Amino acid sequence: MGVSQVFMIILVTVIVATSITVGMQYFAHETVKAARSACLSDLNYFASVAKLWWNTPLQQGGGGKATYLSGSGGPGPNNINKLGIYIGHNYQTSGNTFNTSNGSFQILYGGENSVKFNCLSNTNFNGAPINIIFIYNMKTDSIQINLVN
Repeated sequence: MGVSQVFMIILVTVIVATSITVGMQYFAHETVKAARSACLSDLNYFASVAKLWWNTPLQQGGGGKATYLSGSGGPGPNNINKLGIYIGHNYQTSGNTFNTSNGSFQILYGGENSVKFNCLSNTNFNGAPINIIFIYNMKTDSIQINLVN
């Protein structure tokens, strides 16, 4: 073989290897974006259910516009378990947790008129599960999102 043929084989090998590497990185990046989007979709749904529970009178199994969820902060009864049972998804009262196909979620006290959801995705990023902290204020309909990983 001539020098130009060897050069062409090396050049093609480098181009193919580079294309495969770039494709794999793109795919991994898109997987993480899709997992975050799926978790945020779940969190938005849970926030809407929390708002529905909050607006429902106590006599009908709702929160009766409770100011505090309590449980891990604030005065009053532990409404975290009541909200968790209302949300469903095999809610576990021992750890305030439940699961979906996208990850595991925990309900926490988020402040006055607020609920805090902690999401650990089933997808890993940088060796750890994707973690999203989502605080929803039921009175003002404001959302605070913190992408931990």
